This record gives sequence, C-alpha cells and structure tokens, in this order.
Amino acid sequence: MATGNSTEVTYGFGQLGSAHVKTATPCVPPRGMVIIAIQFLAANTLAKLVSESDELGYPNFVDTETESNMNFNGYHESNITNGNYLAGTAIALTAASKKIVIGDPVLMIDQNDTKDTGITIDSNTPVPNYHKFNTYAKVETVNAAGNEITLNVDINATAQSLVFLNEHTGAGGNDATGVLYPMGMIIYGRWTQVIPAADADGGLICYFGY
Repeated sequence: MATGNSTEVTYGFGQLGSAHVKTATPCVPPRGMVIIAIQFLAANTLAKLVSESDELGYPNFVDTETESNMNFNGYHESNITNGNYLAGTAIALTAASKKIVIGDPVLMIDQNDTKDTGITIDSNTPVPNYHKFNTYAKVETVNAAGNEITLNVDINATAQSLVFLNEHTGAGGNDATGVLYPMGMIIYGRWTQVIPAADADGGLICYFGY
C-alpha cells in the first residue's frame, strides 16, 4: 500500500480549500494557489474565466480571455508570403519568435482563422500523430532572430500562416465566452480568476490547489 500524501486526494477533493460563488463577482485563489477545478451546482454561463500562464505563455487552459490561452493558435503564429516552399527552403516569418525550437510541429492555417471560427488545417501540414509513425510538418532549422525557418515538408502557401506547437500548447480551441455549462459538470485546469453569472440558489464551487 502506498504511503505519504496522495496528490489524487489533495487535488480531487478540495483539501486545500474551496469557495462557493453565486454572485456575478470574482473568485480569486489564495496566495500561491490557483483554481484547479470548478463544479457547477446549476447550469451557468461564466462571465470571466482567466487561465494561468507563465512568462512563456503556457500552460494553457479553457478561458474567456485570449487566443493563446485557449490553445487556439499554438505558442506562436506568423503569416508567410504566398509561394511554393520545398522542404529545406528558407521561409521568412512576418512575426518573429525566439521561442521556436527545432523539431516543433507546424500547421499551416488560413490567415483569417479566428478563435470563433476555429482553424482550417492545410493538407500540406497533416495533423500530428505523436505516438504513431506520422510524417507531420516540423521545424528543421530556425535562425537566431526567430524570423526564418525551414520545414521538413513541401508547402504551397496562399494567404496562410504557420502555427507552431510544442509540449505545452496545441491549436484549434475556441473562445469559451457564452458557453453554458450544465449542472453537475466539473472542469479541471489552472485558473487565476472566475466570475459566474449570478444565481441565488445555484452558483459554483471553486477548488484550490498548487
């Protein structure tokens, strides 16, 4: 039998504290903690849900605030000039990022894709299957400035951008604003603030954790 503290119990049953919120006002966790679970006592549409993120912009969780925090457009997105790019050919990025790392998966999407419409993935950059053989597009080289890369696949760009993924950040998520969460649902993540819709005989319970 395992001994010592159980993280399952600590994080799953609220031993570190909780708060009931039934007014349209913020719930904020104690110092050094985050809200790690939200239980809906009645159906509710959250007015605000703010994901925790570090200085690099991740980890990311469902929220109502920014595209990057909903795993919409990876950890970085940049438009590229229209044209055919063979594998190994330099691709100039209009938006530079020094976060780009060799081996990071890349998706090509339409430039007009938004957090409301979702993403349209080009067939030149197939969806990665990380646990099976899959020739997905990935970064082969990146310059020091983070504004020029090469890929391992051929792409043909027309009004498109490149989205970069890593072990922390995915793509394709939508804005959670306006979502009606049903009674009894529990969502898990790491949030720094939540504001529900007012509900005098319902509301939600926020559970705290590290």
